[in-house]
This record gives sequence, structure tokens and C-alpha cells, in this order.
Amino acid sequence: MKIKIAEKFSEDFVTRNAGEKLRNLILQSENPIVLDFLDTKIASASFLDEGIAKLVDYGWTQNDYDHKLHFENMFHMDQSLLKQVCKERGKITIKL
Repeated sequence: MKIKIAEKFSEDFVTRNAGEKLRNLILQSENPIVLDFLDTKIASASFLDEGIAKLVDYGWTQNDYDHKLHFENMFHMDQSLLKQVCKERGKITIKL
């Protein structure tokens, strides 16, 4: 399954509320997910923490992050921010 962030979250991709919606989409999928950040600069710790890092609070392990989530077209500053929030929340290392 591919989630195009710019399309799915065109109105809001910076708030915790939007991040929660992303997290729910990820949790509902039984297949690996590709998050496509084409034409999107997030630069919001709230969205990335709530949507991706917080998966650890729902039982996700390092193995889940490694095999169920893939990232495309992510702005380099957002990559750094994502790595930071995942490390802080659950000691998870994101591979981009």
C-alpha cells in the first residue's frame, strides 16, 4: 500500500491530529506501507512523532519498522527529524 502524504493530507500534515490519522492508516494495513513524501516538507515533530514514532506504543518493534514501513522522496531535514523523534520515543532506528 502506498500513502501519498501530499494527497492524503493536503490540508494538514503538521499537527498531531493529522499524525494520528496517518498512524491509524498504518495500523489498519496488513501489508507493508510506502510513505511517499513527494512535494512535501513536513518539518513538524508533532506529525512525525504521532504518525510514525508512536507506533512503538502500539507494540511495533524494530523489526516492524524495518519491514513494514518504507519511505520515498523524504526531504533530508524531515529524515533527520524523523530519526530523532523515533529514537527519543522508542529507541527505534529508522532506515531511510
